Amino acid sequence: MEHDCNVSYLFEQSGKYQTLEKTPLDGILAIGIFSDQQIAQLLEISPNIVFVDSSPDERRFDSVVLNFRLGVEQALDYLLYKGHRKIGFLGPAYKLDQKKRPALEARRQYFIDYMKNAGLYDEHLIIDTGLSAKDGSAQIRKWLEQKDHIPTALLAYNEESAITAVSNLREVGLRIPEDVSVISFNDTPLSILTEPPLTSVTAHLEVMGEMAVKMLLDRLDDPQHLPYKIVLPPTLAVRDSVVDIPGEI
Repeated sequence: MEHDCNVSYLFEQSGKYQTLEKTPLDGILAIGIFSDQQIAQLLEISPNIVFVDSSPDERRFDSVVLNFRLGVEQALDYLLYKGHRKIGFLGPAYKLDQKKRPALEARRQYFIDYMKNAGLYDEHLIIDTGLSAKDGSAQIRKWLEQKDHIPTALLAYNEESAITAVSNLREVGLRIPEDVSVISFNDTPLSILTEPPLTSVTAHLEVMGEMAVKMLLDRLDDPQHLPYKIVLPPTLAVRDSVVDIPGEI
């Protein structure tokens, strides 16, 4: 069935979601993590919600998420193929779930699991950056003071943390990628604009958006169908931020 779609943005004001539309909204694309209270407010606006990049309740809501485990595996498989064994992770230890409780950051946990299974895990190579760029930069500088724990490669949980790391590494005289290779997550345009261009796990955000819109239209056509959850596989965009380790391949 064909649909004419008009897009309206919700904004939060005084703790409640508002819209400038005078007519009721048919559905909502909710991008990111929402608290139970926020979800309840969204349901007051429309019962038809598709969550993107989170899945608060698979029994109730449609959702589109990325397979983070596969993304971490692709990045680490590639680094091992290039000869790296001393690999670090850069990112927060926790994020807040929909109940505003600390929840383990998935990419970090999958990294730890992979490295332990490979017999390569070193807790000194895990850099807890916190959730802000300022906190991340401070933690990276503190970590760089420990000269014995500099890895040959870093996996950063997003572009912002990767770019911060590149800057801090260069400040202490380390070259990217000759001294430290870097892989980021998400593969936004920042990955290409960085020098060197970053090898990155591609989240296919446009595809996630397209699938979410299709799911919402399907929900409008048949409000009673069972909730769908789509888990999209990422790919690895190989650029110039990773080098071979001589003698290890």
